[in-house]
Amino acid sequence: MAISPSTWRWIAISALWTLVGGIGFVVLVQAMLVVFAPFGDWQLPGVAKVAIVNVERDEQGRISGKVLARQGAKDRILTLSKEEALELEDLAEAWILDNYYAAGARPDQFLLTPQRLLMEYPEPLILLALWGIHRLRRAQVKAAKEVPDRPRTVWRDEFHVRAERFSSPKGPEEI
Repeated sequence: MAISPSTWRWIAISALWTLVGGIGFVVLVQAMLVVFAPFGDWQLPGVAKVAIVNVERDEQGRISGKVLARQGAKDRILTLSKEEALELEDLAEAWILDNYYAAGARPDQFLLTPQRLLMEYPEPLILLALWGIHRLRRAQVKAAKEVPDRPRTVWRDEFHVRAERFSSPKGPEEI
């Protein structure tokens, strides 16, 4: 059984609206974190390639999330999540993404991955999804206008054709 193009359009529109809702939720959570964060500093987001010098550990030998890195000739102290700091090795290179709001509630930097980029900056993705919804709606309207009204074709088998020939008169005029 084949799915009609109209059904595919509705499936795509539903998926895009689900994506828009998810992105809206992510933006709402980010706004709540900024509002309820204690004191923080706004900073310009950026991407940088750094060389990892040292991943700091606390007294028990666990990773603390602080990473000493070198960007060009300048040393930087990065505040990553413990999970991301665990992935790093000394003397390795990594791409980092600076957070737009540096506060204690969230890390100040992240490892640059496509998923992290979409989670931190979902606005371009939501614009792309809304553009896709607009295009699909226009395609539905165009497809509805292009479908001509065809005359109804009634197929009759031999039994019903014979039955109509020997049927009783329809009205009093035919008697």
